[in-house]
Amino acid sequence: MQYIHPGARAARLGLTGAFLGALIALAPAVPASAQSTARTPDGRTVLGAGVHVDAIYPEIENGELDVRALTPDGVVDTDEVALHLPATDTSHVKLPAGYEFLAPEGTEAWVTTEAQDPSVVWPGWSFEGIERGVLQGTVEIAYDSMSYAGDSDDPRFAITQPGGFDGTKVTPVIVPGTVFTSTSGEVGAHTHATWSFTAEGTYDIDFTVNATLADGKEISDDATVRFVVGDLPTGKTDPEPVTDPEATDSIQALTVVPSKVDAEYFVGQTINLTALSPEAGEKDTYRWYTTAPGASEAVQATDQTTNVFSTKPIRSIDGSSVYVERVDGDGEVAETSEPITLGVRANVPTTTLTVAADKDTYAAGETAKFTSTQSPQTEDEHYHWYLKTADATEYEWIPESRLADQELEITPEMNGATITTRLFNADHAVLAEAAPIRLSVTGDDVTPLEVTSDRSGYATGDTATFQASGLDDGATVAWSVRKAGENVFEPLDAGTGTSITPAVGADWDGAEIQAVASQNGEVTAQGSLLSIHTTDSASAQEAGGDEAQESSGSVVLWIVVAVVAILVIAAIVLLVLRRRGRTPVRDEEETKADA
Repeated sequence: MQYIHPGARAARLGLTGAFLGALIALAPAVPASAQSTARTPDGRTVLGAGVHVDAIYPEIENGELDVRALTPDGVVDTDEVALHLPATDTSHVKLPAGYEFLAPEGTEAWVTTEAQDPSVVWPGWSFEGIERGVLQGTVEIAYDSMSYAGDSDDPRFAITQPGGFDGTKVTPVIVPGTVFTSTSGEVGAHTHATWSFTAEGTYDIDFTVNATLADGKEISDDATVRFVVGDLPTGKTDPEPVTDPEATDSIQALTVVPSKVDAEYFVGQTINLTALSPEAGEKDTYRWYTTAPGASEAVQATDQTTNVFSTKPIRSIDGSSVYVERVDGDGEVAETSEPITLGVRANVPTTTLTVAADKDTYAAGETAKFTSTQSPQTEDEHYHWYLKTADATEYEWIPESRLADQELEITPEMNGATITTRLFNADHAVLAEAAPIRLSVTGDDVTPLEVTSDRSGYATGDTATFQASGLDDGATVAWSVRKAGENVFEPLDAGTGTSITPAVGADWDGAEIQAVASQNGEVTAQGSLLSIHTTDSASAQEAGGDEAQESSGSVVLWIVVAVVAILVIAAIVLLVLRRRGRTPVRDEEETKADA
């Protein structure tokens, strides 16, 4: 099993995806009622030809986890079904570049994709069978082992999904013999991915599902998912265990492996970098170094000492480089990796989120109720809520806040606190953030510092004016900005006075501007402008031009309509007059004829 170094950029899958998509679109759909009722020699129901099955479908019964499969006939034990992946025009392919972690480019493979292919089974996994509120945290699916029956000496499989900023790269989800051996999701999540196999035969894949009950009890259950790749067997099969390679088998030196393809992350996700070396020892420690964009020197991340570097992606580290040193048991640097470059972007918001509180002011001890609204409404329903108390330096996630609405027990120190919610996709990238709202708690006379702006909206590159009011003489102000979807405030290099005039950044839409006042080294007040609205200057100009053109076009259109209407009316009037002029003559002639 090979791992391709981040420097060797994974090839795009656009051609392959488009080709497969076209073939799948042309293939006839197979209604559920017409699905095959074939059985394997050992009595399993064969699920194929477009059948949708959630191969891993955990439920909780009496406080215990029970992993089964959800089929068109209902929930069944996983050992009652076999997922069939025959060789068809769409499923039997040559692996494109980007799948080197599975097999070399051009290798024969049998695949079932995240988009439904009516010629083969459509497998996924679902956490919809678990009621909300029963668990804390997410649900994890961990790969354990695999058994195989067939002609191949080296059968392999992988679960992948589209990745990268443009969605055309390949992101490993579960690949035996690599660091990608588990995946997790929220309660209620339903996921499809591409399952790829390098040989025909019968695969028994063992998984363990792990979760934690709301009371803290850890629960788990295992299940074996059977795939039949190629023709159905004519006799009973007895898959034998396969030994997976080590993750370092094809690595020659210390290497940094990102959790996302090409180390490209969206705001809201988690950056995980794993240091792998065939020479690593149990007593080794690690030193991680980062170089900020435009900086010439690397800085050690002293809080990162294991072989896994983990942090949250914020826009300011886009373009940063990271490398690691492996330190042996004697304290000597044994190896130094090549650097990799981090990419960080924010999704364009898919909806506008708003947050409302059930009251304007609370007393300590009350339970506040907050609701969120999407406009327009989307199918996404994965939320997290975040709170920042008045004296805190950043927002923090409210534990187990995962729904559109949230309750919060009010404490005295929440006076002046701000709360917001964010909407995420299934890959935990932020899709939208609501403008924060400020809490008011009775019994606390601390008044947040008032921060205002010179206008309500800006274009990228505009000079904005932000003002902190009501400060004592001699106070200095530290200004900072928090960009939408992020928790941290980053310093603004715009002075320390009560008023600043920074240039508006391209990524400031929805940003929060914070002012922290201090005197004689002590913080005396702080507050923030909760959200500012910005537009790209070019887009604003284009929009203005479009509006002008639209307005001009509307005037021309109305003129044309008016002229046409006048002509039609004139024609009608003329016709009526002509008919009136002819009617007496006709009547006279008809009278004479009757006589």
